[in-house]
Amino acid sequence: MSLDALFRPHSVAIIGASDRKLTIGNRIFQNLLDFGFKGKVFPVNPKGGMIGETKVFESITAVPEHVDLVHIVIKNTFVPAAVDECGKKGVKALIINTAGFKEVGGDGIELEKKIVEAARRYGMRIFGPNCQGIMNSDPSVSVYANFTFTRMSPGSISIIAQSGGVAEVVNQRLAELGHGFRMYASPGNACDISIPELLEYLGNDPGTKVIILHIESLAEPRRLMEIASRIVPHKPILGMKTGRTSEGARAVSSHTGGLVKQDTTTEVVFKKCGIVSFSDEDLLCQTAIALSMQPAPAGSRVGIITNTGGPGIISTDECIEAGLSLPDLAPQTKEFLKKSLPPEATIANPVDVLATAGPKEYGAAVGALLQDPGIDSVLINFITPFFVDCAGVAREFEKLSKSAQKPLVGIVMTDKKNWAETLQIVKGAGIPAYEFPEMGARVLAAMTRYGLMKKRGTGAPPTEPSRDREGAAHASHDGHIHKDEATAVIKAAQAARREFLSAKEAAALLSAYHIPAARVATADSPEQCADAARMVGYPVVLKVDSEKVVHKTEMGGVVVGLKDEAALLAAAKELHAKFSAVPHGFIVQEQLTTGHEMLIGAQSVANLGHLIAFGLGGIFVEVMRDVAFGITPLSKVEVEEMMNSIKGRKILEGARGQKGVDRARLADIVLRLAQLVTDFPAITEVDFNPVFAAPEGKPTKVADARIRLSQQA
Repeated sequence: MSLDALFRPHSVAIIGASDRKLTIGNRIFQNLLDFGFKGKVFPVNPKGGMIGETKVFESITAVPEHVDLVHIVIKNTFVPAAVDECGKKGVKALIINTAGFKEVGGDGIELEKKIVEAARRYGMRIFGPNCQGIMNSDPSVSVYANFTFTRMSPGSISIIAQSGGVAEVVNQRLAELGHGFRMYASPGNACDISIPELLEYLGNDPGTKVIILHIESLAEPRRLMEIASRIVPHKPILGMKTGRTSEGARAVSSHTGGLVKQDTTTEVVFKKCGIVSFSDEDLLCQTAIALSMQPAPAGSRVGIITNTGGPGIISTDECIEAGLSLPDLAPQTKEFLKKSLPPEATIANPVDVLATAGPKEYGAAVGALLQDPGIDSVLINFITPFFVDCAGVAREFEKLSKSAQKPLVGIVMTDKKNWAETLQIVKGAGIPAYEFPEMGARVLAAMTRYGLMKKRGTGAPPTEPSRDREGAAHASHDGHIHKDEATAVIKAAQAARREFLSAKEAAALLSAYHIPAARVATADSPEQCADAARMVGYPVVLKVDSEKVVHKTEMGGVVVGLKDEAALLAAAKELHAKFSAVPHGFIVQEQLTTGHEMLIGAQSVANLGHLIAFGLGGIFVEVMRDVAFGITPLSKVEVEEMMNSIKGRKILEGARGQKGVDRARLADIVLRLAQLVTDFPAITEVDFNPVFAAPEGKPTKVADARIRLSQQA
């Protein structure tokens, strides 16, 4: 359903309108009038009377004309009756500013359910409750259906913010920076009109070039991803999640679960659908402005120009630290610059055109970098010397920007009063300009993040794994999974009401999905361990097997490097005595010694699926916490991104003379696990820790698997 009744109403009524200053009912009424709403405004209050020269109606049903949109600003317990009256009137949409609904819990939850049910009976839509409202700066509408004070001026950046306070701070900052907005929506509780629906509406709005999105919680993550994924290829969505550091009490038994922070899910959702994530409101606003004026870079290769050394160095440092690169200039670019710049100029990247550079020199440098095939964006540092035609330099920027196919970002360090004309020319040219090189570089880096997300694609998730002649797992996924075997394992564990799979069951599950694992056998007593070891082959690892022993290593339930039967039996008897207080058996496992220890895991997330974790494993999990996350279903592209994003990626590639790991086989384990948990949502947690990632030609195997189930069928 279109939201035009909300954002493009022909008439607005305010139930709870007032002539008392500094009340919400008065502010909304005044805003609609002061900012030139093109439709009709009807104040409603049981007392009747007048507000200025406008008649106040005693009820919404007394309004003699049709009403598209109604603001409700009355006590929460009176709202259901008002909603019912609006429905009888034929109102299309409601903005309920009143608080005291589900955000307060208890009776407020039931009250909110009641108003939603009432609105649906009449086919009305609700925005809110507990919200600010909306604004649409389109001059053909000019509706300020909101109780804030910031002036509304037209622009191309639209704002959706769950928090009214955040929405207004963003709006104010854009205004301070000299930019307006297109549409503004702060939906509060969003009991009916949701954030994904608002996002879809703005995504289809031709006047919106950039969307700023703030959320406090993810109510519909799958729908958000679906809609955002359709929008991002055409226009940027810049996202911010607040509430990142609150500590929630959560019982997790796996390393993977312990590594999932409160905001991990939101960050991974943003990344999967291409929303650029921010934790700094000012950078968010500055980047939104830049992307509303300039195209996104196609890559991370930046060319820097400066007329003084210090800012050029600062820009370079910031760009490199943000993940951008400063490639060497093409030979033809260097040759052109040598002919066009003074002999003292630096013909490299960054290009130092010297303090004396005027329109000719700056024009040559900017033009050359725009033409260089190895440069994706141009960052211009410009300090305005009194002995240079600075306005002429700015006009050169303006001329070049008209035909530029790459983004230009400016850093203009100047006295704003004395060089106002120069600044105005730069701004009029559509070139974002910043006072400090740090901000300019950070904005360009954020623009680049969007550019890379926009073109990356994620590829389709693979279907099912295959095996080669030697039984090795590959990610070609053409149908060799034995799902029926896995189903039998999980159903048996659930029937027995067991939360964790036994070692034998976990091994069977991995085998069904062709996830390579260390050879393993189980034993009920120390004496049986010898028979188990003969099946596995020495050297072996001995582990206690008990539901009461979750983290075996930390509890002293693992003995490694057992080379013969005597050592094995001695270790088994010692563990038997140590864990005599709990029911237990033994796991005898192949000793893996080749490869780097990695963690691959999964954690279920309500209403979303599973987070898949990849990172350094073994004892490094808790110490370094070097882990990347993805959301099921995963594609090969996404797994590669996860592998490349950990700080320890150099270990995977090979460092200090050591061979790199077999990335294809390691990635395949990630893909197989993603498919396993997708096929069986009852799996709530998985830890493959460690996975011994070996070089090509050597087996990469899971050394330890811990799998947790929900008890729901």
